[in-house]
Amino acid sequence: MDDATVIKAPAVDSYREELFDSFFKALPENFKPCDIASQVRAAYDFAYSAHYGVFRRCGEKIPYITHPVAVALIVANEIGLGVSSVVAALLHDVVEDCDYTHDDIQQLFGESIANIVDGLTKITNVYDAKHNAQSETFKKMLLSIPQDSRVSFIKIADRLHNMRTMDEMPDGTRQIKAGENLYVYVPIAEQLGLYDIKNELEDTSFKYTHPLQYQQVVKDVTEVLNGRTDILASFKLNLLKVLLRTGITTRLAVVNKSYFQIWSSMRETGNTVDQVAGAETVRVIFDPPAGADEQSIVTAHYNIYATIISNFPERSDSKRDYVINPKKNGFKALVFQVMFKGHWIEVQVITSDNDQVAHRGYSSSSPTRTGLDKLKNNLKDFDKDQDAVALLNRFRSLSLLSTIFVFTPKGSIVELPTGATVLDFAYAIHTRLGNHCLGAHIDQKIVPINHVLKTTEQVTVLTSPSVKPSQDWLNFVKSERAKSCLDKYFKRNAKADRSDVIKGKQDFNKLLRDNRIIPNLLLIGRLLSYYKLPNNEEFYRMIATNDIKIDDLLKNIRNIKQILDGTTQRTSDEVLSNKRKPQSVVEINYKKPLNITKDMAYVLSPCCCPIAGDDAVCHLDEEGILYIHRRDCVKAHQLIAINGKQTTKVLWDENLDNMMASVNIQGTDRIGLIKDMAEVFEKNNVSVKQMLITENDGIFSGTVQIAVRNTQELDTIIESLRGVNGIVKVNRTFVRPISG
Repeated sequence: MDDATVIKAPAVDSYREELFDSFFKALPENFKPCDIASQVRAAYDFAYSAHYGVFRRCGEKIPYITHPVAVALIVANEIGLGVSSVVAALLHDVVEDCDYTHDDIQQLFGESIANIVDGLTKITNVYDAKHNAQSETFKKMLLSIPQDSRVSFIKIADRLHNMRTMDEMPDGTRQIKAGENLYVYVPIAEQLGLYDIKNELEDTSFKYTHPLQYQQVVKDVTEVLNGRTDILASFKLNLLKVLLRTGITTRLAVVNKSYFQIWSSMRETGNTVDQVAGAETVRVIFDPPAGADEQSIVTAHYNIYATIISNFPERSDSKRDYVINPKKNGFKALVFQVMFKGHWIEVQVITSDNDQVAHRGYSSSSPTRTGLDKLKNNLKDFDKDQDAVALLNRFRSLSLLSTIFVFTPKGSIVELPTGATVLDFAYAIHTRLGNHCLGAHIDQKIVPINHVLKTTEQVTVLTSPSVKPSQDWLNFVKSERAKSCLDKYFKRNAKADRSDVIKGKQDFNKLLRDNRIIPNLLLIGRLLSYYKLPNNEEFYRMIATNDIKIDDLLKNIRNIKQILDGTTQRTSDEVLSNKRKPQSVVEINYKKPLNITKDMAYVLSPCCCPIAGDDAVCHLDEEGILYIHRRDCVKAHQLIAINGKQTTKVLWDENLDNMMASVNIQGTDRIGLIKDMAEVFEKNNVSVKQMLITENDGIFSGTVQIAVRNTQELDTIIESLRGVNGIVKVNRTFVRPISG
């Protein structure tokens, strides 16, 4: 119970009945039969009594029972689950927060509902840094999906209602919840096809993590959409006239991007709000004739598409066919862009059933959730013994993958992630086929196991009994099934003692401490590359067995650190060798911002390259190293979601040393351009650390690495560069060039 406090309550019997009446009236009609209604009433009465005298921490004295009631309504109305799920939603906090057990719930409501409630109960008996309660609870939820997906649906409903009532909660709590949303709940909701809920979770998280940017995007989008109202209305009218010629009954709906999507797109592409939000989607929704087969429905999509593009110019290469190749969550539509009065407008041709799928993952006439089926299939190969953080990261990478379709020798379709290899295909067919895969036969050619497959290729796997998996195979595979099969194989056949890995890591960390070195995020990666090792474990094992000599290792660390000089605010030696004043002992309180000062030892993370003035968070890891990330960094989302209580907001002191920032510059080349750019840097008293410029046919692009005090100084330099003749585009980048 994250948002509750106990207060002695007055007698509220009348309130009990009023609340139930309003709750029951809001349920769909399929909950009205007496036998179902009695189950719902029993669960409501039990939850009401269990939470009696408890109020929510939402700024007003709202009885806590309103929360499970609201979650149950989301489960029924917005997700579309049945009576067992609604009953479990009403009871979802009873075991965690009240004096009831799993056995109590089982005795009263049956084993199925008791198991769902158990799946919804947080893990609280984990205290060590590597296995914190947050990550273990998320792992528990993910691994429950193949067995009973209702747990994840109710969890999402629970989180959705919490975000709808989050305004009065402390800022630290809001930041943690928003981080959990973006890293865990949003990818799950998207894969389940719960697009409306996914968008709302994104936008509420955006609202709390970046309030100023959120307000600006809302303001700008509103202005853009208001300015395009007449154009959109005119387009819809003209489109309806054109659609009448098809003889197919259609209706139109406008679907706008979420604020978070618009903001993300602006950051990725450098486009303005007008360019992003301007491409509103007009959805052409039609009902296929009764009894129409699949081929007829596909033909109807293309007939509508052909009619539209014959009357409105189509944007080249804009068509995406999700009818033949649906998205992982089941979305099926023809998507393309057309020109109308100087504006590109996106159009989606979709059946009424698939329009429902696009909103909530299933339709009333076809209740099968395609996205859920695929998610179950992917998660069933996850190793339940895998570290929780590694499992979450693997799930995240899985959720970001697009797919291809290849064929077996007999013509069966196999769906694989984009970039999948012959090895992925072999493991998709059978584990034994993968473990002995020698290569494959494709288009009358023999290809190796790391050959990257393309859609529509027909693959015949070649095997040999003498072939066995090796560690480098992990570099060739993309699919979860292949990774899982390899992980299990290596666990079964592991000969090395884990104690070597533990000892080697301890020796390595002691070496760093004795020599007053803070490990840079890139340091171990460079060491692995130098020693040509596949992973950290092999590195630590070789230290423990003295295959890597400590003296040689220290010498190499120092050499690598010289190469990496400039990739953090100060080098590790400079930070730790400051004997004039002691280093600050850092303690993290997620409820309070941490002020970053000159005498603190910290690492500016190269994954997002923060500088003073950025909206940033800091994280204290298990070895006491303080890392700073921009708040919009994916790694920051992960840290907040998985270990939020060791992560907090950053406040920047005014007297910090200069920090490294990278600026991307594009334009038309001319004589004297570099000189004019140099004058901008000199005028602003900025030191240029590195400049990489390339030119092709009179067009140049490049990156300049400069040392600046803060974001305000960086913005001034960027604005000045934009005024240089020939420079077309200037923007900050978040990939820092590495010298040497």
